Amino acid sequence: MTAASIMTKEVLTIPDSGTMLDAFRLLKEKKVRQIPVLDGQNRVMGVITPRALMKAILPKYISDGLVADVKFAPELPDFVSNIDSLARKKVSDLMERDFVAVGPETSTMEVAALLVNPEKHADSVVVMDDGNRLLGIISPWDVFRRLWEYSEKKKKE
Repeated sequence: MTAASIMTKEVLTIPDSGTMLDAFRLLKEKKVRQIPVLDGQNRVMGVITPRALMKAILPKYISDGLVADVKFAPELPDFVSNIDSLARKKVSDLMERDFVAVGPETSTMEVAALLVNPEKHADSVVVMDDGNRLLGIISPWDVFRRLWEYSEKKKKE
């Protein structure tokens, strides 16, 4: 099996000219783990994730892990004003440019390994062609579902 055979082809995306308010709404309404950010030619420029949003809201000394004990830090509601200013920014300003991507012929084992690798922090894997154009996306559920279906099919043979 390859990435192309298990990917979700209908992917929720946002243009690089979109606002973070647009991204907030999509993440909340659609309950997705990441949203690929596309330029005008359907090329993936980055991804927006809830983790990226949290990093943008929190003070840098916390989001960068510079302080191990954050008990002294203000509570989260104290950062509401950060959300208001964040909402007006362009997604291209806050998107994660370092994201996990594979080609359509990548094996499902490689995809699974990327999804469970703690150093990658991958909520899902973007599938792109050689021109960085979006082809699909793969979540851990996509991998498991395909393996389950394959297992069920083998039992019937």
